[in-house]
Amino acid sequence: MSTERKETIPQDAGASAEESAAQGETPLGSRPIALIGFMGVGKSAVGRRLASQLGYEFVDTDHMVEAVAGKRVADIFAEDGEEEFRRLETEALTRALAEHGRVVATGGGTPSRPRNAELLARHAAIVLLEASPSVILRRVRPLEKRPLLAGYPDPLGRIKSLLRERRPYYAHYHFRVDTSKGTPGLTARRILEWYRGHEAAG
Repeated sequence: MSTERKETIPQDAGASAEESAAQGETPLGSRPIALIGFMGVGKSAVGRRLASQLGYEFVDTDHMVEAVAGKRVADIFAEDGEEEFRRLETEALTRALAEHGRVVATGGGTPSRPRNAELLARHAAIVLLEASPSVILRRVRPLEKRPLLAGYPDPLGRIKSLLRERRPYYAHYHFRVDTSKGTPGLTARRILEWYRGHEAAG
């Protein structure tokens, strides 16, 4: 699995299924697909289309957390704190990656927790979705529904700051796509082509 900074890695780079097998790991094409990346990059929209194309189940870890907690993510942050949300998130990720035939949309901060990063590295074909800060800001409105952005007078600056903080956590992936341009369907097809190649190789 690639551990270089994303700026230096082309979009089709990453560990091969053969390399994973040689290291005693499950081949990428036999793993569930986990979509990682910042809020607003299109993980849910792309994930649903990709799952449909593959005939896989689509799951969203935020939705899984909400189902267990009985409240929205924003309310968990406000009433119980981020640590409680992260605990529930790790439990959800563990369940989500337990079966092969799934496309899993993760929360923006999921890879920042060591346990989550370990789960992803061991059990998922990791796809990083990216978008420019201005595109992200346009997509995430209304900001009141975004706990990490709500109340900030300069939301664009806040997005840029969070992206800088999370860059090291987003550096571990097998494939990446910039979603700033193009449709979710086009992005899904690009991921599908990459994944099918590893599926055949595995």
